[in-house]
Amino acid sequence: MAVASESKTETLNARNGASLAARPWKQPDYRYRPMSQHAQEGHDFRASHPFYGWADVRVDEISLTMYSNSDDGVAMVYHAFGPDSYEAASVAVWLEIARASTGVADVGAFTGLYGMLAQLAAPEAKVIHVEPNSAVRARLSMNLVANDLFGKIAVVPYAVAKEIGTLALHIAWGESILDTGSSLIAPNAPDWLPVRTEIVTAAPLDMILPQHGLSAPDLMKIDVEGVEHIALAGLRQTLHSRPTLVLEVQGHDRFVACHAILAEYGYRIYAIDDDALSLIPYDGSGPQEWFARHVGARVLNYLCSTRDQHLVLAERGIQRIRALMG
Repeated sequence: MAVASESKTETLNARNGASLAARPWKQPDYRYRPMSQHAQEGHDFRASHPFYGWADVRVDEISLTMYSNSDDGVAMVYHAFGPDSYEAASVAVWLEIARASTGVADVGAFTGLYGMLAQLAAPEAKVIHVEPNSAVRARLSMNLVANDLFGKIAVVPYAVAKEIGTLALHIAWGESILDTGSSLIAPNAPDWLPVRTEIVTAAPLDMILPQHGLSAPDLMKIDVEGVEHIALAGLRQTLHSRPTLVLEVQGHDRFVACHAILAEYGYRIYAIDDDALSLIPYDGSGPQEWFARHVGARVLNYLCSTRDQHLVLAERGIQRIRALMG
């Protein structure tokens, strides 16, 4: 048995060694470029060079580690493409604003990148992760332990909703990949079934945040896979304090619904273009027309803020990434 175990360990070490040696960002001719976890190049690398272990993550001067069984797309982007590679503009915007924040919520936290960066950038800040997917939450807890953040950042096991209750969370992917696309929206495609569905506790963010010491956060990331308008509808009390939001929006109709809520509170909205490394301001031309002209079929993050200083910091973050492009 010991010999067999040794052989398996050697095989895993050899596989990881091959993955480490083949990382694109370590090749002599590599030039820095931002990368999405959905990019085909990343999928191809993960398929041909799987990696099982702790991936080094570096964003600006902050270093942390994230575990991947070759199944965490975020960790694998950093593994393959190096520092500042994942969602470069969005992460840089977030980090600059987080440094100036005292209360931060990462809603739809996945394995914890945004929340961990905020806590490491602002050690005295109150930071919470909100994540309903139990498998993802387990990996998130591993990452918190490895980065000496377990117990420092609260992990809240709720889905977002307009009222307290329970909802079905549909898990899209199997065991080969951690699911970044878990959704409260029931599948309606005849050829698609979730691999599993789990019942989760749901509550409005206006109830979740105060229970964890964040009645008036400075900064929030909201990435809730198609129910972002519902998340905002359950955040109206908190919006009176005008937290800056990094909000992922999926599709035209949801952008229109989110815009309608945010406009009530005087928010300025900018699409964060992680490809062009730019902020695209909403220009008042009408949400339908503006969205069609600048976004189309893409799923983007949006910077939503009323705070002039946060907008200055956001632009500083993007300028830092542009400088890396040479």
